[in-house]
Amino acid sequence: MKRTWLAAVFAISALLALGASPLSVSWIDGKVEAKSGSSWRLLSVGDMVDSQDTVRLGAGAVAEFSDGKRKVAITAAGMFPLESLLKGGADATKKRSATVDKLGRLVDPNARASQTAVAGVRGAAVEPAGETITWASEGPDPDVLMDEARALARDGRFAEASHKFSEAADAAEGEQKDGALYGKAWALAAADSVVPAVMTLRTIPASGPWAGPRALLLARLDLESGAVEEARSVLKTAIDAKLLVGDDLALAKSMLEEAGK
Repeated sequence: MKRTWLAAVFAISALLALGASPLSVSWIDGKVEAKSGSSWRLLSVGDMVDSQDTVRLGAGAVAEFSDGKRKVAITAAGMFPLESLLKGGADATKKRSATVDKLGRLVDPNARASQTAVAGVRGAAVEPAGETITWASEGPDPDVLMDEARALARDGRFAEASHKFSEAADAAEGEQKDGALYGKAWALAAADSVVPAVMTLRTIPASGPWAGPRALLLARLDLESGAVEEARSVLKTAIDAKLLVGDDLALAKSMLEEAGK
């Protein structure tokens, strides 16, 4: 798996000045307000806020703010000073980069370049000369879509990979669907799209084969986006259920320490 470009984003972020600067609202779902003097004003996508403003999110709301170079993602209810989130942005991006790189092995464990899929048929035999075979159309093959998504991710085209994983999730069922959704969330995180990544992870069941990886990625993004209580909860649940071992367990415990037990 090609390493993500998040480390480069981290390096750039570390050099940016932390003074007051305008931020645009780039994503909103739910009730989000900014404090102006002693009053609060309701925000919509495209509105401008100052980096020194405090914002307030209602229950179930999420929001993203950007100045074109930096992003601030918030995925929990409460009041958040944007300045403090911006100051912690470089460190948060560095930690996300490390976690995304580590979890990439689950999305594409083998990266088999020789594996092929043609016209939705996996491993089909060569057709005998002179014969015509008609294949029944049963819709998109999620296995093929997953391979295409992994190939895009190996090329560093994470946003495109997230869309392809989404197509695979639509075509799949059960655990395969959960795996495709996890791939989508992972690719979104690698593409610096924290809010939709968190929203996707929250749709994956907290049980089953993807429960452990879901807990690790969701907790990392939660800690970056202000959802500390959720991070603490998913990590404790995963640890208590013995879903994680080895390095994954060590990572979960370190994030739990970061969240504050």
